[in-house]
Amino acid sequence: MRPRGSVALLPLVTAVALTGCAARPAHPGEGASSPSTTTARPTPTTASAAADCPEAGVRLTTDSVDVAMGLRVMRVELTNCGDRSYALNGYPRVRVLDEDRKPLAVRAERGSADIATVDGFDAPPEAITLRPGEHAETLLMWRNTNAGVNAPAVGEYLRIAPARGRPCQPVVPVGRERGSPRQDRDAITMNLGSTAKLGVRAWYR
Repeated sequence: MRPRGSVALLPLVTAVALTGCAARPAHPGEGASSPSTTTARPTPTTASAAADCPEAGVRLTTDSVDVAMGLRVMRVELTNCGDRSYALNGYPRVRVLDEDRKPLAVRAERGSADIATVDGFDAPPEAITLRPGEHAETLLMWRNTNAGVNAPAVGEYLRIAPARGRPCQPVVPVGRERGSPRQDRDAITMNLGSTAKLGVRAWYR
């Protein structure tokens, strides 16, 4: 039986993460990108897309937050915008920043972390290889409730490292990846309440 406030979501591809982000890119052999079997000469369209692709070869975006009785579920999509295959197997590593871009004391735990029961959220990790242009997804879940006298934690920016040892990247709302002023294109408001805890789903597709 689902507890009150549980949310049913359509199947998505997701991943979970522990708090913290790597300060450096992964070296070859650490599971970053691997060469694709075929390499096509870039067309003007793909060349333009590549120019907007982060150095890590993947882009992280979000386009929705589902809301139900204080429960929040955010979908984050990872797109392989590079020219090599990209491997995932497990949970992303998540960091929430305040308005001054300083890390908040937020616990990011694997799976639903007893926050709520959401269909598929506790599915085990699976090995995923993304070819150029393909994507995977993860979900972040939290409650916007106050359980004490402390002021609610409010995150303004979200950083995710797709896996241990890979660089931390900003998560950008869809539509702001290009054309928006760089200083605010990655602004995301996350009202975390006083619990300051996130559940993170493993990467899936």
